[in-house]
Amino acid sequence: MKLTTGLLTFMILLGVADAALLEGIPVQEKNEIAIDESIANPTPTPALPNPTGGVRRDQGPNIAEVLKRRQFTMKETNEKIILQKIIPTEEATLTSYVLLKDGDRAGMIAWTNSSKVKQYYLVLKEALHSAFTADVQDLLDETQRREGRPTRNLLTFFDPGLLSERVVFVRVREQLYEFHIPEGSSDIIFDLIEELTK
Repeated sequence: MKLTTGLLTFMILLGVADAALLEGIPVQEKNEIAIDESIANPTPTPALPNPTGGVRRDQGPNIAEVLKRRQFTMKETNEKIILQKIIPTEEATLTSYVLLKDGDRAGMIAWTNSSKVKQYYLVLKEALHSAFTADVQDLLDETQRREGRPTRNLLTFFDPGLLSERVVFVRVREQLYEFHIPEGSSDIIFDLIEELTK
């Protein structure tokens, strides 16, 4: 257990250093990070263009309202969530639910809000690339720049050696999502991803 904790801590520090060097992100001490619980479901605000031509950072849509509007029922989950191994519990809160549609399981969503999601995403990618089995399929890892919308990082794959469902990670604004998509639910979950990353 101590070895695993030490390894995760080292990987997070490595990711922070990598992000600071490659992306110019300032490195912060742990005690400087305060998590506001109200951020988990922020009030939606429009993404307004900024003078540099990009999209001004905002808090994104209200996740619970989006799920309700799309007629998902949320149920607490004890599923294996990869982000739990990456994000230190003392730094950020991870919220997760099984998504039901008409009483059937449509997938799983987990997310966190933090100013450090870029660092977490880099650590996540490094950890996954070393954990993939020989059975990994449909691996896609890209940064998507969309006019009038915030840039998002998308990482998706199917690896039955890790999880029995397709996994999608999305980093947008100060949010990092994990989705598990069972067979037959790809369209409704990817539509949900589009709305959450407007």
